[in-house]
Amino acid sequence: MVIASPLTLSADALGRLVRAERLGDLHVTLRPLARWRPRPDQEQLEADERDEFLGLGLIDDSGRLDPDVAATFGLLCRPGAEFYGWISEGERTRGVLAAASGRDAVLAIRDRDTVTINQIRADALPDVLVAQAPDVLPARGDTFAFLRSEVFAASGGRHRTDDDGPVRSVHQIMAQPTTGGGELNVAVRDRTGRRRTAPYPLRYVDTDAGRWLNHMTDAGGGEHNVLVAPATRTDLVRRLQDMHRALLG
Repeated sequence: MVIASPLTLSADALGRLVRAERLGDLHVTLRPLARWRPRPDQEQLEADERDEFLGLGLIDDSGRLDPDVAATFGLLCRPGAEFYGWISEGERTRGVLAAASGRDAVLAIRDRDTVTINQIRADALPDVLVAQAPDVLPARGDTFAFLRSEVFAASGGRHRTDDDGPVRSVHQIMAQPTTGGGELNVAVRDRTGRRRTAPYPLRYVDTDAGRWLNHMTDAGGGEHNVLVAPATRTDLVRRLQDMHRALLG
């Protein structure tokens, strides 16, 4: 699979091309917002998009999609492995997908109404995803591990009054002003095409004091373990790798 890299086009155009070619459903991080347009405006937009596709070399004069482009766009719909999420920096939030099937792999980033696609190494998906986050130093502080029920009472999600120890420290962290953050996740498909997603996303938050990660896992009996810790990029990558290994069993 070889495409011009980077390849940049509008999210609307990508979504329409994927639908027209029946390649599947575009990944949730890349999907355009549904918009209604008057028919003349829609027809003009589609004509402009066809010219754009021709100029980018995505289709030939008869409108046929280039096979390598079709394979790439198919990867944005039904990848074998996907590391993805939403990364916020200030008021800006981007959808990011690092996906692979076999040896073919791409990074796709949706920034507002534009999607940019690059080829990447198939063995570097978590590293590439995390590299899209701002380079923020880890916060200075301890690692806190506790049960979710220690933070929230079972009834109504009310905070407990005995918020000492790690719970009090986590409340203080949560109260800090933030400069950004992200929610990252992992999914895989088996040979039948069935998609399985990690049960809980990996979250991080950037503050003036540095970056913290927050990850929840099952503790059994309906209870959940919660980990809050200072986070380097390497820490985020390792957590994503652990989530991927757990899905593979």
